[in-house]
Amino acid sequence: MKMLADRPVIVATGMDFEARLAEKHGGARAVYGQNRTRLQDDLHAHARAGARGILSFGTAGGLLPALKPGDIVVATAVLTADGAFDTDARWTQSLLTALPHAYAMPVYGSETPIVSALAKEALASNTGAAAVDMESQVAAAVAAEYALPFAVLRVVIDPVERALPPSAIAGVREDGTTDAVAVLRSLLRRPGDIPGIIRLAGDSGKAKQALADCRKTLGPLFGLLDPVDVPLHTE
Repeated sequence: MKMLADRPVIVATGMDFEARLAEKHGGARAVYGQNRTRLQDDLHAHARAGARGILSFGTAGGLLPALKPGDIVVATAVLTADGAFDTDARWTQSLLTALPHAYAMPVYGSETPIVSALAKEALASNTGAAAVDMESQVAAAVAAEYALPFAVLRVVIDPVERALPPSAIAGVREDGTTDAVAVLRSLLRRPGDIPGIIRLAGDSGKAKQALADCRKTLGPLFGLLDPVDVPLHTE
């Protein structure tokens, strides 16, 4: 038997820097990486062990012209190729109250990277989503299975009109860390990526600062409001 107060918020994200931010102020346990199966398995394990809720947190690709690097999206739903998952209304409203400049719109959970401007524009037109990431749909499905509160907080890193340079993708390891050597090797083969990498570095700085500010503002439990503290059974 475990009390609700002893349970963390489980945070699903793709990169190690996002995970470090998520765990910075206590109250949260981050699960991260680029391997979808491993991410799902880890989320299941943490949910079985006991969790207050599951949050999808980190950076995202912008799908609307109004969204610029550093802009915050609090999802009203997660759209997928197979349907949609609603976010928890109470938790979502708590996030929006704490972050009044955030956009309240759906996000799209993609199984593959959406890197070109044309692909992002098409996704926006076909779905109505404001942003895209690759973890929200995984986290949403696990939260639904365990009847846990679920929310999404994402910050735009690449706007809709800007493609991600192939050299940036080449540097992302499966464990969510960045391989700087792989990026440099790719740039030697693709020197035309250099301006895009420089722009991405600037955009990344804005996104990271916005994520850090959100984390500090929301406190240890990411704005999740507790019900009464009652004992809950775990496996």
